[in-house]
Amino acid sequence: MKLNINNFNRVFWVANATGWILYGIAMIFFFGKGKIPDFVSFYLNFITYFTGFIVTSLLRYYLRFIQKRIKSIVIISITLIITIYVVTIAWYLLDISLSFPFFDEKRIDYFYKTLSFKGLIRRNYAQFFLLFGWIALYYGIRFWLDLQNEKERKEEALVLAQTAELEMLRYQLNPHFLFNSLNSIRALVDENQKAAKLMITELSEFLRYSLLQKDIKLVPLNIEMEAVKHYLSIEKKRFEEKLQIEYNISEKAAEIKVLSFILHPLIENAIKHGMNTSKMPLRILLQSYLKNDILYITVCNSGKWIENSRLDGTNTGILNVKKRLENAYKNDYNFEVVKAEDTVCINIRIKTNILNG
Repeated sequence: MKLNINNFNRVFWVANATGWILYGIAMIFFFGKGKIPDFVSFYLNFITYFTGFIVTSLLRYYLRFIQKRIKSIVIISITLIITIYVVTIAWYLLDISLSFPFFDEKRIDYFYKTLSFKGLIRRNYAQFFLLFGWIALYYGIRFWLDLQNEKERKEEALVLAQTAELEMLRYQLNPHFLFNSLNSIRALVDENQKAAKLMITELSEFLRYSLLQKDIKLVPLNIEMEAVKHYLSIEKKRFEEKLQIEYNISEKAAEIKVLSFILHPLIENAIKHGMNTSKMPLRILLQSYLKNDILYITVCNSGKWIENSRLDGTNTGILNVKKRLENAYKNDYNFEVVKAEDTVCINIRIKTNILNG
């Protein structure tokens, strides 16, 4: 099993238990000079390393807590030194409480003679350095995993960027879209030259946006909406009364930057699926607003959600949108598909401090 940040919890328990078992066996045979210990000696050693396993397992949760709360390296270092002293004494007292019933008179006498703070520190210096090494190893593995995770994220970002560029090229040169648009323009040339000219303008503006924005990651929402409106204007001329579109974009939301070409796959999906599942006219709603520093974007269409559809690759486009959002905003976004009886809505929420930070 490959060790990564996602399965670290399961690997920790296996590694911690295995490490203490092997360390305990090694110490028992080292101090016993290779001889098999009697029951009492075995029990006392077993309790020492078993309580070590318990203490370090609980210690892990505390280390995770201070790692999230404390950012200063100096304060963390001081906190860890104090923690090691406290945990060392706690480990010793837990060990003694479980081992004391099996102590002989010599061990009991030695215990009472060293029962002072100075005596505890002197008696447990080995445990102190053992815990120090355990914490160093724990943080070392966590640091290595974080580096690996960041490396994987960067590699995924590169793949997603390449995928997004290929998706953008697909939208630029989508043969169905261009074919239908050109057919509509040809039909309008004789019927309504003014409408034909307007449709040509809409098509050229949409293609121009896709060409200009292909190397730009973030664009203001109002710029993204312009390209969406060009696309929908063309579709509206194609479907006429069969398509109704409503926009509800607040002024504050329009100024927020979003990933370029993030809306187009959702709109394309809404039209293609909606035209196959909705009563006519197909109704599409695009709305966005800002509330409590969170950008809300919603794309709704009448009709039904089609599971596992391969309809012109629209589901692939939606999956790409989700991956781009995850890569760009990590845990600071939410992507939700809401399926009602006669309506499908895709809701996106993004923290604006991440967008503009």
